[in-house]
Amino acid sequence: MKPTSAKRIRPAHEPKLFTSFEEIPDYLMVKDVADILRISVASAYHLVKADGFPVLLLNGQMRIEKEAFISWMRGKERK
Repeated sequence: MKPTSAKRIRPAHEPKLFTSFEEIPDYLMVKDVADILRISVASAYHLVKADGFPVLLLNGQMRIEKEAFISWMRGKERK
């Protein structure tokens, strides 16, 4: 009998790890926001739909400008 090999179950989304602001693309997708904030993609969708979040709709797709996102994050910092 041939032993069965265990299949590796790949997560639906493998996050990118950004180590600096320079690595972040000029326009982010929702999954990029999830990766940067280390939250789920579902949580990121809730976040980008919230009032005050700097999201653009381009041909029905959500995009977030890098500089606007960084400004938004800095506005959320504890003082």
